[in-house]
Amino acid sequence: MKAELLKKGKAPATVKHCLVLVRQIINKAIAWGLWYGENPVKKVKLPRLNNQRVRFLSYEEAEILLNHLKTVSSQLHDIALLSLHTGMRAGEIFNLKWQHVDLDNGIIHVADPKSGRSRTTHMTETVKTMFQTIQRGDPEDFVFKSRKGKKISGISKSFSRVIKQLGFNDGITDTRQRVTFHTLRHTFASWLAIEGTPILTIKELLGHQTLAMTERYSHLIPDTKKEAISIIEKKMKKSGSVTLLHSRKDS
Repeated sequence: MKAELLKKGKAPATVKHCLVLVRQIINKAIAWGLWYGENPVKKVKLPRLNNQRVRFLSYEEAEILLNHLKTVSSQLHDIALLSLHTGMRAGEIFNLKWQHVDLDNGIIHVADPKSGRSRTTHMTETVKTMFQTIQRGDPEDFVFKSRKGKKISGISKSFSRVIKQLGFNDGITDTRQRVTFHTLRHTFASWLAIEGTPILTIKELLGHQTLAMTERYSHLIPDTKKEAISIIEKKMKKSGSVTLLHSRKDS
C-alpha cells in the first residue's frame, strides 16, 4: 500500500495519513474481535516528512506584514515583531514573563518549553521600544495575555487571515514555502546568515541543541574564505614581515 501510494505520486504526508488511518481501523477491529492476529500495518515504516521551512520573508514583505498586523491587533503585531527580531518561538513568547525582560541591559531570558533549557537573547532598539509601550505588570505576570488575562495558548487566527489578505501564499502548494508564524523565526535566522553571522552564533540565538539543526542556514552564509586568507597577508604587510618574491635575488 505504501509503495503503491508513493508510486502514484502521493505526497509523503498523504501516505502517512493513510497508513495511520488504516492502522487505527485495524486496531479497533482487533479490539472488537473482528480481526485476528497482528496488525499488518504495525511494522510499516511511516514516510519521513520534510517540514522544514524553506521560504523566508524579504525586508519589504516583513515591513508590509507588520504594518498590516498593527491595524488588526497591537498585541499580535508585537508578538510577530518579537519573533522577527529575536527568533523566539511562539511557545517561548507565550511563556515570557516580565521578570524575564531586562530593559536596563537589553536582555531577554528565554525559557524553551520544548527542551526545558533557557538562554539569553539581546533586544534590538525596536524591541526595547516595543516593550516600553506595553504596560508593565508584576514580575510573575505574562507579557502577552489573552482577553481574559490568561496565558496565550496559540497564535490568533487573525495572523492567518492577514497572510491570506496580503496574498503571501497565493498559488503555493508546498507547505515548506507557505508563510506561517514560524516563518518569522526562520526569517530571523536567514537574515543573520545572509549577513555573514557565524553559524555557531545563529545556533546560540535560536537555542538549537545541536549544530546540525542550524546547518540548514549555512548555504546562505557568504563564502568569505578568500577574504579570510587575505587578512593574514594584510596583517603581515602592515608589520613589514612579507618579502615580495620579485625583490628576491639568487645568491
